[in-house]
Amino acid sequence: MMPRIFWCLVLVTSAALAEGEPKPPVGAAPAQPLPFSHRAHVTTAALKCADCHKTASTAAEAGFPQTDLCMRCHVAVKKESPAIAKLAGYHVAQQAVPWFRVYQLPKFVTFSHRRHHGKAQIACEACHGDVAAQDVVSKAKSIAMPACQSCHDARKANNNCDACHVPHPG
Repeated sequence: MMPRIFWCLVLVTSAALAEGEPKPPVGAAPAQPLPFSHRAHVTTAALKCADCHKTASTAAEAGFPQTDLCMRCHVAVKKESPAIAKLAGYHVAQQAVPWFRVYQLPKFVTFSHRRHHGKAQIACEACHGDVAAQDVVSKAKSIAMPACQSCHDARKANNNCDACHVPHPG
């Protein structure tokens, strides 16, 4: 039994070290299919993170808003904008906007927004930075293993390997 645990730890540690910072790198602002300013939506429409990312407190993923949520306002607001016309096209076609994930963990790592945001009451900004001040979302903070471990240490949270790592990734 002990050798199996040892080799699992070696494998997970090796994979984590080889992976480093999951792509994109910190500071990167990947090209998105539509321009979107969190700053404009926070200051103009007074939206909060959970207004659009509705499952942040209740599910493993915070999720992206459905186009019908966006179109509630954009049926009238800036409807002449080429970007809003493109958004409307996704909506009419009943397709989700193919946003590029700025924070994407490796498959062998598990993360639950429900556990971190919902249960532990960790603010969105703790991991995502001040997105509300961004016109273009960029990766503000590292999601490499040392960054997560440091946060867990500071909060006296479980730092055991199996708390975040899947022993046999699918």
